Amino acid sequence: MNGFLLIDKEGGKNNSRTSSSSGGKNNSRTSSSSGGKNNSRTSGSSAGLNSFKLVIALRKIANQKRVGYAGTLDPLASGLMVMALGEYTKLLPYLESRDKVYEVEILLGSSSDTYDTDGVVVQREVKKIPSRIRLEEILKTSFTGKLEQRPPRFSAIQIGGKRAYDLARQGEDFQLKRRPVEIFNIEILHYDFPVLRLRVHCSSGTYIRSLAHDLGEALGCGGVVSALRRTAVGQLQVEKAVALSAINAQNLESSFIDPREIFVDKKCIQLSDEEYAVLARGNFIDNIVFPHNKPREKLPERLSEDESAVAFRQGSVVGIVETTQAGSKLKFRRKLHIF
Repeated sequence: MNGFLLIDKEGGKNNSRTSSSSGGKNNSRTSSSSGGKNNSRTSGSSAGLNSFKLVIALRKIANQKRVGYAGTLDPLASGLMVMALGEYTKLLPYLESRDKVYEVEILLGSSSDTYDTDGVVVQREVKKIPSRIRLEEILKTSFTGKLEQRPPRFSAIQIGGKRAYDLARQGEDFQLKRRPVEIFNIEILHYDFPVLRLRVHCSSGTYIRSLAHDLGEALGCGGVVSALRRTAVGQLQVEKAVALSAINAQNLESSFIDPREIFVDKKCIQLSDEEYAVLARGNFIDNIVFPHNKPREKLPERLSEDESAVAFRQGSVVGIVETTQAGSKLKFRRKLHIF
């Protein structure tokens, strides 16, 4: 079974509580009997599925092992997950570089080892509540455009063959290198200290938890993620996604999304049976292509040198083609065993 599926992942629920003695409203989720720092409180763990558990659930429904996703989500986070089954899992690397849109709730006045409320939350003493004007200024000058961002220690990044979060849980002393990311747009949806809600349009690889942490430090009061929802991956919107609870073995295939919607932002071409047969044998065809959404009677096009395209045959994705021999020929970069 081969297909793409958009899942609206359920987020976790955090059961810990917070009260504050540092002035202003505080709806954060750690409890403290006195002002200042509190190192002894641990938040309730998130009840949401992590990305791999979502894969396991779909494997059981589909009764097959080959299930994958493009772009992980933390257990606390909800929202859009792009899933693939069967041969289509080979195409997931071509989707991971897409930009993302998130809606995030940040609790200011607190810090956490995980940068969210799933970790050990430390309440910070807030001497002056940041004004909205100050917040808008910092977001514009320091958190918009191209940035160097340090990922959280509690992340899935590999260090010497081990996950960073495993090393962090073992108490290992390490620091992840900063990485280039880009924030295309950041918008304040709501602000009533300590609750701040933002909509963030960012490049792939951006850690919203790091954004919350760094913003809190820039404001001088700390900040942790208390809720996170991914609403878009490239041009794919969460409104087209379905809940995992609505999927079963009987309706799974009917829930698949048309591959042309998945690759709407990619160059897509259609292959004739003859062209496909030549490419499938490992040979080349002339760099004369027909867009998948136009009749083959229309004038053909050419791929530019070093360009690639998603190849369709009879409505199914059959692979990724790329130019070769100085752009004069096409070959399969990635072939799917569909037919």
